[in-house]
Amino acid sequence: MADEDLPFDAVSPTYRRFILDNLSHYGIDPERFWRPLPGADEMFFKALLPNYERDVDIAAFKFTESTLRFFDTYRQIVDQVFGGFSNLSSVMDFASGYGRLTRLLEQRLRPEQIWVSDIYADAMAWQANAFGVNTVVSAPDPDAVTHAGTHDIVFVGSLFSHLPSGLFERWLQRLYAMVAPGGVLAFSVHDVGFLPAGETPDPSGLSFYRTSESGSLDYDIYGMSYVTEAYVAAAVAGLPGAPTYRRFGKGAYENQDLYVVAGPGRSLDGLRVASTPMGGFETATALTNGDVEFAGWAHERTAGARIERLRVWVDGVDRGVVEPSSERPDVLRHFPDAANTPVGWVFRLARERTPAGALVRVDLESGSGLTGRLYAEFPPPTAITYSGWSRRPLKGGGL
Repeated sequence: MADEDLPFDAVSPTYRRFILDNLSHYGIDPERFWRPLPGADEMFFKALLPNYERDVDIAAFKFTESTLRFFDTYRQIVDQVFGGFSNLSSVMDFASGYGRLTRLLEQRLRPEQIWVSDIYADAMAWQANAFGVNTVVSAPDPDAVTHAGTHDIVFVGSLFSHLPSGLFERWLQRLYAMVAPGGVLAFSVHDVGFLPAGETPDPSGLSFYRTSESGSLDYDIYGMSYVTEAYVAAAVAGLPGAPTYRRFGKGAYENQDLYVVAGPGRSLDGLRVASTPMGGFETATALTNGDVEFAGWAHERTAGARIERLRVWVDGVDRGVVEPSSERPDVLRHFPDAANTPVGWVFRLARERTPAGALVRVDLESGSGLTGRLYAEFPPPTAITYSGWSRRPLKGGGL
């Protein structure tokens, strides 16, 4: 039985404020982005919402935040390979579900330029009605997908992270056939470094487990898979023309690597895809002079980049720069095979200068050019965004 649809007004005013502020930095129309989430959307209701103990506020914020991070990845490809959205003819978002990425693409492209595909016919009908985009109903067998069009970008978020050996290669072949000359295929995978604790990698390079968030797809075609780069490289080498590819660690989501494969006639020289910095508040402590001291962590996941500064904002007013205070190797257990060690940070806000209910934002400014954003309401812990991986409320002292 499906959950009820989730409208934006079901989210508390404080968390709506966090979400609206985050969307504003991307120039996104919030009403168009926050169409009600359909109750049949397994990604949200079967994965994200349970992961945050069915806390609608946190799940709604994380849905928005992760979608924007995903868009950061997408627009880097668009800008570097094609010179901007205005130079695209058409795009395909495969395994699109109920339009997580479409909510952003339709604010950058015309509906007729956007193609989406998913195995759920109801999801395709919903997207056609909500966004006016072109839809293709997919199938369990890649040979049964009859779509003959080709596209500048074929983007496949989190399908290959669920495929068994054999089907992995067949879907790669089928989707590469949808790439137009000069285009790219981009897809995400779980690296073998994210194998569940105690599991041993399969010698083939792809480890497959018969489990997933889906309540309807057969585990024989949709489970959980973890791959080595050698396995992916061999699969790409089997594509027509043996195209080149680039791998970007944690380039899609915090636990999935991004692979970009060059279409016919396309060079990937110079392509760099960074990951949006992550972080979280951990503690808020009332000091004897009335100030509140906040502390937390931040993580730059992009190799060769670092978080250069943390900038604190209160109700849109710049309250200064905070330098990272120390390395946080304890956080690494949440980020296997991390390119960098996370760092800690600390700052204080004076009560007399910070009104009750003020929106506190910390910008994680990276040398990669991307910025992560953390949110809290003053004084905590009445409302605050969770610490990245954490499902627990902020710890407070004397508040």
